Amino acid sequence: MQVRLPFDSRRTQLVRAALERAEKDGIDAVTIRRVADDAGVSVGMVHYCFENKEDLMSAMIETNIDELAAGLRMAFAYAATVGEEATAGTTGPVALSAQLQAGLRTMWQLIELTPSRQRLAYETICFSLRRQDDPTNPSARLAKVHKELALAAAAEFLSVCAEQTGTEWTVTVERVARLCLSLLDGVVMHWLVTRDTEAAWEDIDQIIEMVVQQAR
Repeated sequence: MQVRLPFDSRRTQLVRAALERAEKDGIDAVTIRRVADDAGVSVGMVHYCFENKEDLMSAMIETNIDELAAGLRMAFAYAATVGEEATAGTTGPVALSAQLQAGLRTMWQLIELTPSRQRLAYETICFSLRRQDDPTNPSARLAKVHKELALAAAAEFLSVCAEQTGTEWTVTVERVARLCLSLLDGVVMHWLVTRDTEAAWEDIDQIIEMVVQQAR
């Protein structure tokens, strides 16, 4: 028997079912019928909560973006605390490098724990990009939103790192964050294919060296 839930709670339940299905089997596996079956509700209930599949997909992608961004912010906030303790009393590029190491190690632990969610992030970005020429599509803007949230989290972390180590960026922190994220995207994609963590860390160490060169 279907349990009665408030409208917002039902939408949340259906989005979660869609997200779990996409994370397990890929974004193409998400259908109205499968989401209904996974959530234990009728197809009519899904249509009641969402105008169509595009509406459901948009809500699912937005939830995925929000959760990934929240995880990134938490990882960076924790790393900033750990890095400050590790570099207490020291300043300059060496301290900045250690701080960045702490941050990226924390971030990488999150990535290794959630490979299917990371894979889904790339799928949903492509899904959104294929719709970006249609401003009426609810998913069209979400790839940009994803990148903006990640950029904001990275820029905040880099600003904190510079402040705690007595350094400053020679270019805008947004530019440094953009460079860092662009390179890390490639590292994550390569790791998802190879699962070679050692190679990933070699690449991350190289990224840190490049980023530190943008500070004084």
